[in-house]
Amino acid sequence: MIDAFIGALARRRATGQVVGSDECAAACIAQMTAWGAGRALVPDDPWLATLGLIAALRRAGIEIVTWPSDRGWRELLGLDDAPPTCAVTVPIGAVAERGTLLVGSSPTHGRSLDAVGWWHLAVLRDDLISMTLADALGTAYGPGTAPPSAISLVSGPSRTSDVEKITTYGAHGALEEHVVVVRSCPSG
Repeated sequence: MIDAFIGALARRRATGQVVGSDECAAACIAQMTAWGAGRALVPDDPWLATLGLIAALRRAGIEIVTWPSDRGWRELLGLDDAPPTCAVTVPIGAVAERGTLLVGSSPTHGRSLDAVGWWHLAVLRDDLISMTLADALGTAYGPGTAPPSAISLVSGPSRTSDVEKITTYGAHGALEEHVVVVRSCPSG
């Protein structure tokens, strides 16, 4: 399913890679550096700290802004001389056949987090990839699971074709999307 998911990302004009938990921080920093991100807007998710991502971003000189933030929208969007911002999300699921992420909202993971930055970097556990949307939603709203207040379905970078049917990227959110899939167990 992971290969199907990565292939579907490419069809959605997004990119992705599969890494071990010990490689996650380096992969995220490499992608943010390639984009030129000077700031990372990250959810208050303990898993990111466990992966070493927060500390690694600081060591790399990338400013960390934790969601929720008391900063204004213009600054979070990278306007008014703010550094170019990469929004980091921790999806609650993914759909292999469509390359779609399920980004759940909660008090520590804002509903618009994936749309705020210039770029969207998702850090996804491999065991959260389902083949179909129905399967992914069944897991997200399954028994014993605290349901999110909302779920955004994110399928690649923001795009619209409203004006003369010409596709424009980044119109309502991130210009580019990259997914770092973290293997839950070592391969072999």
